Amino acid sequence: MESQNVSQGPHNSSMNPPLERHVRELQALYEIGQALSSVHDLDHLLQLAMERVVTLLDIESASSILLDEERDELYFKVAYDRRAGHEQDLREVRFPAKQGIAGCVIQEGQSLVVSDVEQDSRWYSRVDAHTGTKTRSIICAPLRTKNRIIGVLEAINKIQGVFAIEDVQLLEAFANQLALALENARLIQELQAARERLSEENRYWREAMAPTVQFDTIVGESPSMQEVYRLVERVLNTMATVLLTGESGTGKDLIARVLHYQGLRAKGPFIAINCAAIPETLLEAELFGYERGAFTGANQRKPGRFELASGGTLYLNEIGDMSPILQAKLLQVLQDRKFERVGGTETLTTDARFVAATNQDLERLIAEGGFRKDLFYRLNRFPITLPPLRERREDLGALTMYLLKRYSQELRKEVLGISKEAMELLEHYSWPGNVRELENVLERAVILCQGTVVTAQDVPSLREPLKAPVLSGDAFRLPTGGIVLAVVEKAFIQQALDQSHQNKSHAAKLLGLSRTQLRTRMRHYGLE
Repeated sequence: MESQNVSQGPHNSSMNPPLERHVRELQALYEIGQALSSVHDLDHLLQLAMERVVTLLDIESASSILLDEERDELYFKVAYDRRAGHEQDLREVRFPAKQGIAGCVIQEGQSLVVSDVEQDSRWYSRVDAHTGTKTRSIICAPLRTKNRIIGVLEAINKIQGVFAIEDVQLLEAFANQLALALENARLIQELQAARERLSEENRYWREAMAPTVQFDTIVGESPSMQEVYRLVERVLNTMATVLLTGESGTGKDLIARVLHYQGLRAKGPFIAINCAAIPETLLEAELFGYERGAFTGANQRKPGRFELASGGTLYLNEIGDMSPILQAKLLQVLQDRKFERVGGTETLTTDARFVAATNQDLERLIAEGGFRKDLFYRLNRFPITLPPLRERREDLGALTMYLLKRYSQELRKEVLGISKEAMELLEHYSWPGNVRELENVLERAVILCQGTVVTAQDVPSLREPLKAPVLSGDAFRLPTGGIVLAVVEKAFIQQALDQSHQNKSHAAKLLGLSRTQLRTRMRHYGLE
């Protein structure tokens, strides 16, 4: 029979090779296995394997042929031929992926032996025509990874006799080893490319961020800001944990970046996470990382923020919104710098510097049972409070000119100043959103400005928001038939959320509650 399909299986006792050959085969496979862990040059490893195949099978040449999925072609990766010069000829050959014995093996996924290629319709003769070789017989085994076939391993022209089952089994053993090496090399290349890409992105963002986090870009000469500068300078070149407090929009994020980019950890990563923006069920996985299979959807290992921030700074924003369970786990990391990924057993360490921030009153949350006292003491090693804009109105002029200049450059407009009337509107406004709100107002003003000076017409209405009335116990009259208190409370919570456009911090203030109290009630009434 000219050709036959051969599947992997146990040796037939009647076809066992001589003991000497068997020992040589085992030695060769062991050598290739050792090379897998010690040889980092893939071409060198493949060349070593081809040489061993040629010697052990007593053949003229051996080749590893890989599949180029994008071009749907097969190409010779590495070849070894007893005749000098033929390897280079083979490396120049590419042919359609579905052609030839190799294409058939890739399609069917089984090894193939052809004793006389000229009698087999599957033979692709153009390879011989290009290289000037004369192929008589062939074994072709698939290079099979866990998920796919990436190519084939070919043995060409038995010098003495014909190919036997032992030859096929040996070639398949080599193919299994080489497929593993090729797949590992691919994964290493992808990892290296990802690292290079990440390094380049980090370099880009570090260069992009550097101008905006210089110490002298924090605008303000008021006494309260001078105190902030003093504290930042004291703690800048230390590894002390810093707790930034202050209302939303006062610049806590900017101070956190100054502490990193102008401090000892400037060359390390700056990793930030908003504890209020990530659902509680996912926050632990984001912080600690997780192992493959730890939960539904965990298809691969993912490092957490503790791990990524090692050597740099981890910025925990909105720390007051962290659940009690996670607070306990965070406390443990702060104490011994050790943690485990979700679903893992390996103990990891981090030397990240911790900077935390919140716009909530943590001491009040402690009294209400919403925040751990021991965690507060750990975080509050070096507190810095950012003053609200209404308490440093003397900085308003400098901030306004700084922001007008910045937005003029970004929006490519020539806005040089602000009129007296427009400035008076800014000065008489209470700025509940602090510097962030001022940024929004002035960015819009630059967009609206039709000249070189912002006028009152370019500034949105900055009327004081209506203050919630102080209501006495007689402000609401209980109906004769009574009420369902829970229904009323739910209705008021819904109204507060609607008025604040779903801003929970604002809604909590309207109701005289803490953010934690509001969230508890929202969960109770199904309003989350």
